[in-house]
Amino acid sequence: MLLKQLNLENFRSHTNLKLKLDEAVTLVVGSNGSGKTSIIEALFLASTGQSFRAGKADEMITFEQELAKVKVTTPEDEIEMLLTRGLIQGQRTPYKHYRINSVKKRAKDVVGQFQVVVFRPEDLRLVEGSPRRRRAFLDQVLSSFSPEYARSLTTYERTLVRLNKLLQAVRDGEQSSTTLQFWNMSLIKHGEIIQDFRQKWLTATQQTQFPVKFSATYLPSLIFEQRLAEHQPRAIAAGHALIGPHKDDFIVMADVQNLNRGQTDQFKDVAIYGSRGQQRLAVLWLKTCQLAYIEQELNVTPMLLLDDILSELDSPSRKFTLSLLKGRQSLITTASHGIGERISKTFPKLTSIVL
Repeated sequence: MLLKQLNLENFRSHTNLKLKLDEAVTLVVGSNGSGKTSIIEALFLASTGQSFRAGKADEMITFEQELAKVKVTTPEDEIEMLLTRGLIQGQRTPYKHYRINSVKKRAKDVVGQFQVVVFRPEDLRLVEGSPRRRRAFLDQVLSSFSPEYARSLTTYERTLVRLNKLLQAVRDGEQSSTTLQFWNMSLIKHGEIIQDFRQKWLTATQQTQFPVKFSATYLPSLIFEQRLAEHQPRAIAAGHALIGPHKDDFIVMADVQNLNRGQTDQFKDVAIYGSRGQQRLAVLWLKTCQLAYIEQELNVTPMLLLDDILSELDSPSRKFTLSLLKGRQSLITTASHGIGERISKTFPKLTSIVL
């Protein structure tokens, strides 16, 4: 689905922004602090219902304003999100409202109307960063197009909070261990769904076409009734659940001695043995896998959002990243006019906007 225009009202630093989007490539050039990332964030929000940098809706609203609006126009519809601080003119209200063509809708009827894939400088730490960062990446990939995964993830996280409180209460003698049974079953049910989705996606990455060969190995913290029972005494002593998807991880492997050779029997963990350039190339591979999987599962072409990333890549990686733009609608932000000039040589008809 092509997007024609993005309108922002009291969103971050944008009190009133109207941005026409090119059918191919839109380039947004601006200095640091000009609101480039906010544009990327707004498109991601309209697609997924979530922000990649705000924990709460009111963090995205311009200071001293009651609400913010994000509206995306397609050839057929106007998709709108209204963000509030929980109050409008003194009346309590949900933090997020959804509309299509000015008609109120439920979140599930709006989220996923179009697909986006975001590539940010923070993502370059994905391979060598913490397991939490990699789990968050898996959640973003899978929640963006699977309502089932998103529901199970939300339920699992709420169950985990409740279970941890009960484990502490059991440890302190305030509750019987029998109170854990219901929450354990919920944790197992939704944990298995989450891990099935994660395994399926990481297995599918092996089919993605890429200039050099990488592989992803899933390291699940398996959760089933017997294993949970075996860990329960230690979980009570610790006051929190010790196994489950919240402890999952994955590693990316490659022939770090010679990427072009790509001998699988020589594969090693890129986070430990790979160079910084190889680690960044591995992140680019993961993003390419994300694009390919969405196209395969949903039969749609996601919009690619590159947030000031090109200046962080070496020449071969930058060249490959630009090749991903061909045949898909894309939006690129940069603080460098030089980067913009190089992009314009590859895409001479791009729409360029200066903030």
